[in-house]
Amino acid sequence: MSPFLAAIFLFSLDVANAINFTTVYEWDKFDFIWPSGADTSIGQIKDEYKPGNVYLDYMAIFGERLFISHDMGFPGIPASLVWLPTSGTSTAPPKLAPFPSWEFHKKDMCESIQKAKGMEMDADGRLWVPDDGNGRCRPKLWIFDLVNNDTTERVHQFPDTVISGSRYLRDIVLDKSPDDYVAYIADSYSEHLIVYSQKMDKSWSVKTPGRKWESLALSPNRGARQLYLGRYGSREMYSVSVSQLKNGGGSAAAVNFIGKWTEYPYRMLIDSANVLYAAFRYENYVSKWNISEPFLEQRFYEVGELGALWPFTFALDTNGTFWMTQRNEAKGWSKSRHKLLKAAVGARSYLFDTSTDLKLRG
Repeated sequence: MSPFLAAIFLFSLDVANAINFTTVYEWDKFDFIWPSGADTSIGQIKDEYKPGNVYLDYMAIFGERLFISHDMGFPGIPASLVWLPTSGTSTAPPKLAPFPSWEFHKKDMCESIQKAKGMEMDADGRLWVPDDGNGRCRPKLWIFDLVNNDTTERVHQFPDTVISGSRYLRDIVLDKSPDDYVAYIADSYSEHLIVYSQKMDKSWSVKTPGRKWESLALSPNRGARQLYLGRYGSREMYSVSVSQLKNGGGSAAAVNFIGKWTEYPYRMLIDSANVLYAAFRYENYVSKWNISEPFLEQRFYEVGELGALWPFTFALDTNGTFWMTQRNEAKGWSKSRHKLLKAAVGARSYLFDTSTDLKLRG
């Protein structure tokens, strides 16, 4: 078969196996649930709010709530971590609610969230959120217990020995063991990975000389677990054994080249069936690859021109549903600028086995 016919054949397979997405909500612009009362600081924030600057960055699902972080590189954004319901009785799309409350979103107040970046739900109902901080406030890792009234279970401030100088915290994934959760976090400004152990309440960095990372994805906990790494500003993808990352830092990790995507991946995710999903800057599609097989990029979802820097963000729930937001900035657009979509994929997060159900604490 000629390369041209082979390409058509593979494309036909993609179309034949296309996932059917349904639209949950549509927005022309986002609004917040603003508190009532005489708080002048909130009033000023409301006046300065710029809906056009809302870029949905990362997503997580818990029960009937969807959590989203906003990119704070644009002015007029009042809160970098919000939530909204996954369903409702009203025909109007829901407004964004700051999480956990407005009290956690005070600019330059270091006990508040300054710049929520990547996020992840663990298997015990906790939401993990890296906070990039700012010029005044140190970067942190927030852990919220959603099972117990959204309480703040822990706030870990990264020491200077782990993160110093300029940084750009991005993605986070969680490695679950019988007695611990270990978080791996990408810092796109530094040639290292950040590691945090919940059991020890300790963080460290692992060097990756010559390479910086933007997107992360962790394989299911079967056999030798691999962390997949999307290189910052590159189409290249690598992997590293997590056993190299748990030794407390100090030594360089040996990363392995996997292949090249069609474009620069800014978001990746692996499900419990070994399928890795990836979204790309300025592209109108999401790709997939089964990590059990040789690297082969295939289309998972594709739509008309979008023109957005970060067109998609996505997450899996515990029922095998793939949730995804879509942003449209194409010239002459006539439909809704933002959409929330969902589709059944029959697999859950990499944190769960396909044959077991989520059992929450409490």
